Formats: sequence, C-alpha cells, structure tokens
Amino acid sequence: MVAHTDRLVASFDTRRTAHSVKGFRSHYVAHRCAQIPQLTDVTALRPAARAAYEELCGEPVLDAREHTVDGELGYGFRLLRIDAKSESPAHSARVTTVFRKHGLLDWSEQAAAQLVPLVSRITDRELRYERMFLLAYREGDYIGPHGAEHDTDLDRFNLQFPLCNNAVGSMRILRQGFLEPMYDRDGDARLLDPRMWHEVPPLLRLPGSTDPLRLVVSLRLRAD
Repeated sequence: MVAHTDRLVASFDTRRTAHSVKGFRSHYVAHRCAQIPQLTDVTALRPAARAAYEELCGEPVLDAREHTVDGELGYGFRLLRIDAKSESPAHSARVTTVFRKHGLLDWSEQAAAQLVPLVSRITDRELRYERMFLLAYREGDYIGPHGAEHDTDLDRFNLQFPLCNNAVGSMRILRQGFLEPMYDRDGDARLLDPRMWHEVPPLLRLPGSTDPLRLVVSLRLRAD
C-alpha cells in the first residue's frame, strides 16, 4: 500500500450528499440514472487511477465489439476494461495487486460503505458492493447507443467516477426522445441502472493538447 492511500480514502466527503434525494430519485425514475454532484476531491484519486492504468494497460484488457452491417448498423464499442474478474487467475491476481498498491481498493470500499445506503434509497433496491474495476477510453474509443436489450442482468448497477485528461468527457442519455449529454465532472458520482438507454461518444482530444484519456473508476453494485 503506497503512502498516499490514507489521503486518498480521506478525500471522500459524505457531507456533500445533503442534496435532495427526492430530486435524484425523480431523475432516476425518469432516465434510469442519477448524477450526484461533488462527492469527493479527486486530487489523489486521479494520479492513483492513472498509475494503475499505466501499469496494466498492456495487459489483455481490450473490450470491443465490431459493428455488424445488415441493412442497419449493429451495436458496437471499443474501450479498455481493467477488471479483476477474469477467466485467468494470474490476470486477476495482477489487477488486484496493482489496485491495492495504489489505494484504489481501499478508496472504493470506503466509497461504497458511504454511498450504498444513499444509492439504495434512490433506486428503492437493497444494494451491496461487489467489486471495483477501471474503464479506460483512449482517443476515438466509444460505446454505441444501447439499453435493456443488450443488458440482461437487471440486478447489476454501476456507480462511476469519471476522470478526464486532455478531453471533455460525457455520457449521452435518452431524455425526451433525444440522446442528451451528461458531462463528466471531477468529483461527481454517476449511478447507472442496467436498463438505461445511453452511449459514450468517441473521446476527442482538445486542440493542441496531448493524447486524451478518460478513466472511469467504477463500483459494481448488486441487488439481491
């Protein structure tokens, strides 16, 4: 465990959940998602996630589906998924070791302990924390529009903390018939229901900047 782990865990501040649970629930019922603002200072989380990514991005972590073309364009996506849940015990152990070394496991367990009661109230489901994983989007990476017909596990929820580098990141959610942007903001937590309709637009670099990178620290929650 590295020296900054205690600071990383301490950065989480539940006092910022004083916003209206009723408002979060209203948005969740309408769109199957909620964005809870400014829950944590990501000053320490950002370099921890980046360090874990740098160590693990060379592993077999590509998550992609090519589009099919049969009269219409089929669902496709491309990103890196860095997850200890794997068919390879060696890969699982490697990911777990790196996440633990950089304090991400401790931070995620603390975040879950603080937030699961709030998320359970928003969703009206009894949820539990299962594990954390890291998603990485490099230039051009994206997820095509999808929803309930692609996600069949209706007891699986994600609580995400996006971190953008040299890019403006967002998720587009279906709102009143259009895919509307929900922008990434440092410190916000984004709750995703498996039935929500959404996409992640291609990651684009800012003019004159270095390579863009969008990291998403993701907590997997499950309803029993």
